[in-house]
Amino acid sequence: MRVHRSTMVFFLIFAIAASIFAQETVFLGSLTSQAGVGLPNAHHNKGDFLLGQTIFDGTVKSYLDEAMVYVNAQLVHDALGAQSTNGSSAFTADDGTYALKLREAYIDWKGELLALRIGRQITSWGKADDIQITDVLNPRDESSFIASDYNEAKLGVDAVRLSLLTKQTQFDAYWIPFFTPSILPLASGNPLNSQVFPREFDGSRVDVPETYRDFDLPEKKLSHSELALRASVNTSVAALSLYGFYGWDDTPFISYTRYINTQVEEFYLDTFVVSGKYKHMSMVGADAAIPYDDIVFRFEGAFFPKRHFQTTAYSQIDELVEGKKLTASERKNQALGLAGLDWTPSGSWTITAQYIIDKVFDYSDNLERREFEHQATLSIEKSFLNETITAMGSGALDLRNFSSASELELDYKLTEAITLSLIGNFYLKGPNKYGLYGEYHDFSSVTFKGKMSF
Repeated sequence: MRVHRSTMVFFLIFAIAASIFAQETVFLGSLTSQAGVGLPNAHHNKGDFLLGQTIFDGTVKSYLDEAMVYVNAQLVHDALGAQSTNGSSAFTADDGTYALKLREAYIDWKGELLALRIGRQITSWGKADDIQITDVLNPRDESSFIASDYNEAKLGVDAVRLSLLTKQTQFDAYWIPFFTPSILPLASGNPLNSQVFPREFDGSRVDVPETYRDFDLPEKKLSHSELALRASVNTSVAALSLYGFYGWDDTPFISYTRYINTQVEEFYLDTFVVSGKYKHMSMVGADAAIPYDDIVFRFEGAFFPKRHFQTTAYSQIDELVEGKKLTASERKNQALGLAGLDWTPSGSWTITAQYIIDKVFDYSDNLERREFEHQATLSIEKSFLNETITAMGSGALDLRNFSSASELELDYKLTEAITLSLIGNFYLKGPNKYGLYGEYHDFSSVTFKGKMSF
């Protein structure tokens, strides 16, 4: 396995040294094994394995006075060879079978008025449940969405966080010197690879990227640092937060260009070359959580000024044919909003409902997305038999084209340490169009999962 051995050795020595000098050290871990199979309505993937992983997750916490050292990493064996790298937080074998993921590794210090956190860290912003509105600080692992958890898919960013603390308020300032991109399904064994990068387009072959190096990453220099601010206040009436971010979009904007072959006419070239470039992004947002009896009302909104949006491959090809300058993205203002509630009618029930809107202003038909999208989500969780069995159901309905995504999960706690799970993921097209979720209808699947924590 080709990995950055020096990085692995550094963090191993870092964790050992911290445990030696610490007043208290805690080791936590888990071993998870899961396999997912395509359902009959998955068409092209019917009966195929879409997921096959064994994951060792280890965490070390070392305490010394007001300081703590925290390290969390994963070692993954993927039977499909579906593991991809982003060159920053995941190191993989050439065939995608093994991967080492450093999720977090930071030093944390907390005083009476100030707190400082230095290193790779994961932060959750906003009040949304499994939906990204203001939660833009951390990139994500986009290489799999089958039986995946929103928070577990987050990747750490190398950052310095300085916090000012009072009794009811907290002000956080982040400096992120190095850009970390999302992990894309670049591995050839990843079932999502052909979904994101089709092998053929408009009758021509597509030469797809194989590693993150095929994308134009931002240079590592001070002027390309990311900055973020968060201010929050918690009272008995409501919890309020304000956010600001200036940095980079976590995924690249794709360009399609013709392969140059001097032996044939330009319009008869039969290969497209795919490349990508990362663009700047800024965001301001706010959220609120208001409790009332056994209900918590949640609100969240974000505004992205002059954000880049991907243009369609067809519009890019038209520009190539007409000899114009290729435009892989267009800049538009975007607004996102959410209203939701959490209801806990009894100790064993949890019900969450949300309504989300997504609007692009000054819309252009060249964009790969719609001008206005809105959807509703619902999740219900119930525990039985002294919490040894937990049933969970969640779903999202695209209110424009009525495509849908849903997940049903049944967990059985065999012992205090071992949990067995059966998970079903279902994706349905709308009556006339694919919509937000219909394009994934080939990935409807059932997953068998076992997890042991220690």
